[in-house]
Parts: sequence; structure tokens; C-alpha cells
Amino acid sequence: MDIVLGIFVLAGIVAAVMAFLDSGLPWRGGPPPGEAGIRAAVPTFRVVALGLPGSGKTLLLASMYNELQTPSRQSYYLSAAEGDVARLTGWFAQMADTTRADQWPRGTFTSETRHFSFGVRARAGDTVHEVLRLDLLEYAGELLTDAAETDSGRRTELFDQVRSAHALLGIIDGGRIRRHLDGDPQGWTELHRTLNILVPHLIGASCPVSFVVTKWDLLAHLHQDENTRLALVRDLLMSNEHFRTLVRLHSDRRVVRLIPVSAVGPGFASVDASGHVVKNRSAQARPAYVDVPLSAVVPDLFDQAEMGLDATLRAALREEARHHLWRAPLERLRTAAMLTFQTSGRALLHALGSPAAAVAGDVLMGMFLDSRAMITGLGRPGAGAQAGEAERRIDEFVRVRRQVLQDMRAKPAMLEGRLPSSRLPER
Repeated sequence: MDIVLGIFVLAGIVAAVMAFLDSGLPWRGGPPPGEAGIRAAVPTFRVVALGLPGSGKTLLLASMYNELQTPSRQSYYLSAAEGDVARLTGWFAQMADTTRADQWPRGTFTSETRHFSFGVRARAGDTVHEVLRLDLLEYAGELLTDAAETDSGRRTELFDQVRSAHALLGIIDGGRIRRHLDGDPQGWTELHRTLNILVPHLIGASCPVSFVVTKWDLLAHLHQDENTRLALVRDLLMSNEHFRTLVRLHSDRRVVRLIPVSAVGPGFASVDASGHVVKNRSAQARPAYVDVPLSAVVPDLFDQAEMGLDATLRAALREEARHHLWRAPLERLRTAAMLTFQTSGRALLHALGSPAAAVAGDVLMGMFLDSRAMITGLGRPGAGAQAGEAERRIDEFVRVRRQVLQDMRAKPAMLEGRLPSSRLPER
């Protein structure tokens, strides 16, 4: 119902704007022509992060925002509410402060659920466009482990959020991996307990899953070659029967990643004689790979949907993408909406799964076609001098969106190129 409603809403917007353009009348007041269509094309994707207490979810969030709050390494950046910005930057500042060697930001309280809504924005000239939104939910690890929470409404809420997510992040504590590899028997027990708790929540998911290994810097001693190091960690995780089963069941038709991240970077912290992680006084924070988990959400969702189609349907969508960006801007919106009624379009929306129902089908279709056309390197020249204001604005927005999608895809692609073991199973 939501998808069909979205189709008719945007189709009506497109028809109204095109009728106005044909009339030749001047625009008088209100948002510029095309503004309504642009606002309608900003979807929200939901991400749920699951991890046991002490696994590093808070540090990952703080470091991820620090890396993506400006467009220094990509065309896009994250915006957030003022209160959330204050929290995230405060956590990062506390984490990066080496004058207090043993002080780290606190984790999530048992009764606490952290919700962050990030706008993914990019600039074109003097205009800032919000291309999409990423809603991230972080639940207290105790919610997964405390027997007293078994019948709580909060646990029911968690399960509902997992089922409706567009992407799931399973947080694995690299510190537990290190303790096991250093010969601590408790490390092995803790690692298997982590996997045995996480996997049942993730195995029934229809969306892409990323297992995020935190505190990657603490595992630098395993091997000087980083991919060999990750392969060792992958093999250790695959020794757990439940983890191995999830990868086997999901890898044919699902995207499953293994992403190593360090919120602080190499050489920032070390493990003291008592087993505590302490900061090195002369070190500086240089986070590693923390921008990958969120950046991969939309590319992985589209890749997984395409994996679920047969060769004929994939070819039909690729052919549509070949023509898509050569159309006039308003025509792109209209054809994307109409494609949702065709066999290939309906199959794609079905392959995206039930979470796609929260995003208007025509918006997803337009983004998917942009991302596929971007892969082939095709694209129509910008709207010419004869185009109206509405067409120019929509053309600019679509071009910005396409660049954002390209830069998002580049993050996990770079990781896979550098660390082939990050894709499960390794291809």
C-alpha cells in the first residue's frame, strides 16, 4: 500500500509540474517548481546495531560521525540534530584525550536506546541537497544478555526493529578476539557467547548484514599483512557453527560483510599487564574503516536485490538503466514511477524485501536506476538553456544523488579491494 501510494503521489507531482512548464506562465511565490518533487525523493533507510556490552558501539558511532561530518574524503557528509552532534563530538573528544589514559566514553545503559537520524547531504554550487536519511538505532547490549529482559516490551521492540531494518550491524568485540588469541580461556568463551547471541537475531533477516569487528588496532600483532590478519579472524569466526551456518545460508542471495574497524587507529591504545585497554600518551586518533558500515547500507541493499533476480529480469533492468539517465529530468521521475508497475520493477521491489515498503517504490526505483547507470558510466548531459527552473533543479538533484551513490559504493569497494576477506564468503 505504501509503495503504490508513493507512486501516485510522485506521479501527480510530476504531472502538475510538467503541466505548469507547458503553460509558459511565470512562477509566483512558494517553493520553486520541482521543489516538491525533490523533497518527495528523499527516502529514509533504517539501520540497527546489535552488540554485547563493551563491544565498542559507542566509540564506533562517535568515530564514524567524526569521519563523515564533512565532505573531506567523499562528496557527501552527515548532518544531525544539534543535541546529537554535541553528544557524538563530546564522545570523540573524550576518546581522543590521551591525558586521561584509562577514561573512555560510557556505554549504553540497560534501559537506554540511542536513536540517531543522519541526513546524507552534498553541495552543488550554493545549494545543499539532502539525498537520503539514515536512521541508526543502538540498543543496550544487556537487552540481548539479561534474562530479566526476556519478557520486556523493549525486547519486543528490538525484534520489530530488526525485522524492519534495511541493514543490520552485528558488533563483535575485537578485544575478546585478542584475549582468546593471547591464550586467555575466557576469551574463547566470551567470543562464542557473542556469536551465539548475535546470530539468532540476524539469521532470519532479509536485509544485508555486516559483522563489524571493533578494536581492530588491538589485533595488529597477528600479522603484518592486514588481509592475512583479517583472514585469520574470519577463520576463527567461521569455527563457530552458528556463524558458519549463517554465512552459508545467506551468502548466495544476501550480502554478508566482515568489516574491521578501529575507532582510534593504529598505535593509539595498548593492553596493559592487567588486561585493560589504555591510551598511549603521545598518540593521535586516526580512525580506520569506520566510514564503511553506514556507507555500504544503500549499495548493499541494491546489490542484494539484484542478486535475487533471474538473469532475464536483471538484463531488463540494466537495459532500462542504460536509457534512464539520457532522459530529461522530469521524464526520469515519471518513467521510474511507471517501471514499478512492470514485471522487472515489481520483481525488484519484491527482492528488496518487506523493509522496502517503508520507502516509496518510485523513489527506490529512481535511486536503483541511478546507481546501475552510474556503474556503466553512462549519463545524459546537464539540462540545457531551454530547460525550465523545475527541470534544472531536479537535474541538479539527480546528479548530486548519483555522485553520492557512487561515493558510497566506493567505500566498501575500496575495502574489498584492499581486504578481500571482508566479503563472506571470500569471492
